[in-house]
Amino acid sequence: MSESKDTITKHDPLPSPATEGADVDMGQYRATVPRWKRVWQHSLTQMILLSIQAFCGPAMADAITGLGGGGLATPHISNIATAITYALLAVVCFLGGPLVNKIGVKWALVIGSMSFPIEGSAYYCNSKFGNQWYLILSGAISGIGTACWYVAEAGAIMTLAPSGARGKYLALWIVSRNLGQLVGGAINLSKNHEKGAEGGISPDTYIAFLIIESLALPFALLITPFERVVRSDGTKIVIAETLSTKQELKRIAKTMTSKLIMLSALWALWSFFYSGTWSTYLGTYFSVRSRALSSLISPFFCIVGCFGLGFILDMKSLSQRRRAQIGLYIVVILNVGVYIWSIIMQTRFNSHNPGHIDWDDGLYASSFLPYFFIQTTGPLSQSYMYWLLSSFATDAQENVRNGAAFRCIEAIGQAIAYGMNTQTTSNPLVGFCVTFALLGVALVPMIMLVNSTPDRIPADVVAEKQDEAFEKRVDL
Repeated sequence: MSESKDTITKHDPLPSPATEGADVDMGQYRATVPRWKRVWQHSLTQMILLSIQAFCGPAMADAITGLGGGGLATPHISNIATAITYALLAVVCFLGGPLVNKIGVKWALVIGSMSFPIEGSAYYCNSKFGNQWYLILSGAISGIGTACWYVAEAGAIMTLAPSGARGKYLALWIVSRNLGQLVGGAINLSKNHEKGAEGGISPDTYIAFLIIESLALPFALLITPFERVVRSDGTKIVIAETLSTKQELKRIAKTMTSKLIMLSALWALWSFFYSGTWSTYLGTYFSVRSRALSSLISPFFCIVGCFGLGFILDMKSLSQRRRAQIGLYIVVILNVGVYIWSIIMQTRFNSHNPGHIDWDDGLYASSFLPYFFIQTTGPLSQSYMYWLLSSFATDAQENVRNGAAFRCIEAIGQAIAYGMNTQTTSNPLVGFCVTFALLGVALVPMIMLVNSTPDRIPADVVAEKQDEAFEKRVDL
């Protein structure tokens, strides 16, 4: 006698990883699962929890970086510590796919969130007591902990969203990071607004950052495993069969040599290469309070830009490949404009050193605006790339591996950038030119990758086949 689908799923409306059905019986799910649990397991709720962690952790780190040289009197030690952070982050990210797939996304986020407050405390100790060894040690600890968090985050942001809302979900994530910079910038400005202040940022500024960084941990503990998440369209996340550690390690080589990563590697190297040079630029040419103001106002345009790009990438009237092509054109054109402007400004500064530019100086607007726009074009490049990577994945674990590989190469680029700026602290022109050249070199393989974008996400195709197989089995 045949059984109905409702009978099979009577005790648990969520198909387990062992079953073939990928969709959720939403009627039974609403009838049998308490509202609080449905809200908690919803993909948007999980994305918000992840975004809050991004607000408390990476966004606060970005706000400190936005002070120019970490807000210290000279950017040299900050650049050394940051270079160490990204060097270790690259190493851990290289092994991050197997690690996160073994311990789970939730516990990788917990480990990472525990490392966030260390950076704020190290900058405070350096600013208050001149303690440089702790700042450098914190760079190493943060590199390891943040790498765990970044790999888990990358896998989550590419997996949680329904196929028709990936751009908007990624925009929410990017905006949360920039809202963190907005709050951080308000803290900076409130404590560093007096004209004529010399040296570094007030030590009390870092205490506020430290408090916010400590809040990431409880939100990490609220993350639910992927197999329990229900997307807004009723689909489940496709979970592949668990692999052994040896098999996971073999997948590293397969992932790193895949067409997807090989063609996107130079873009990953370039994507955040600008951060080291712009941090040095602010620390070299801007006063304390103008650096504080820059960290407050720079996120505004990014919020509008990221949601605008998200709507374009989610347009149902265009094929996925066409949306990928349009997104690439937008990101590249905006970045080219910013880099040309920044190189022109730095060439002028090399001819005539402006000293420490204050916000009431006539030169402030033209010298600050390139930094303002790079804080939009940089995150746009990131949001677009993660959207593109998720267009190729077949399951959640593959998203984690691809995200780990991308983050590894990205961290190598950041380590090189900050290391390079420890040697070119008085002339950011070298960094601007290298970054601009990297964009040009990365563009050709990216065009090849974008033109091979599948018209449908492979994971969605897999889910549909699982559903069809499940229906056939139920009808037997």
